[in-house]
Amino acid sequence: MPPSLDLSLVRLLCLDAGNTVIFLDHGRLSGLLAALGFTSSAEALVVAEGEAKRLAETDGMLDVAWAYRDRPGAPAWGRMVGTIAQRAGFDEARVPELLEAAWRDHERLNLWSRVPEDLPPALDDLREAGVKVALVSNSEGMLDRLFVELGIRERFDLLLDSGIVGVEKPDPRIFRLALDRFDVTPSAALHLGDVYATDILGARAAGIPHALLDPFGHYAGAHEDVPRVPSAAHVAREITRLRSG
Repeated sequence: MPPSLDLSLVRLLCLDAGNTVIFLDHGRLSGLLAALGFTSSAEALVVAEGEAKRLAETDGMLDVAWAYRDRPGAPAWGRMVGTIAQRAGFDEARVPELLEAAWRDHERLNLWSRVPEDLPPALDDLREAGVKVALVSNSEGMLDRLFVELGIRERFDLLLDSGIVGVEKPDPRIFRLALDRFDVTPSAALHLGDVYATDILGARAAGIPHALLDPFGHYAGAHEDVPRVPSAAHVAREITRLRSG
């Protein structure tokens, strides 16, 4: 059994972006692949995404040269999207073509843009209870604009986008930016994310309690020493309940 979390101590909730606050639109990625003549269901891409996450732990993700690779955050984005496509059966030789088309669409609206309906009100209640909320994300420098467009920017006290701050998880320095901003000790923070190689290892390196979100069962049977939580909204509600009790 994974260890339990003491949510009563949390004064700062740190959240990953992708598949924690904003979820990958697998159907939209399927459409981008279809435009290149490759058929893959959203369900198949969910499975492939899990394989990509696991490969991230061994530096086994596909890494190719492509036109926009020099943009902030683009290398990691390209490894994830390219590996998902490859694991779904897309021709590896055509991955650069996919990434270039997908990046242009991603700049228009982030491929990770689906927000759970229960999350914004849960974060509002949490902040009213006195807990700070920070986003800690490996991204491309466009999250502030995206969160404004999605109507959720005001739910966060701080956005740390690696494309802006210049440091990526699992480097603990990105977490320390959040701790220092709110003068919170690591033990009084909690980080939630969906990628073991970045979220869990990064928070662990910073000394921050952490838990894994695994909404699609990508880590079934793996990393059983890491606490699991069903959603960020669930955790936010539990912390609020404890502080209000």
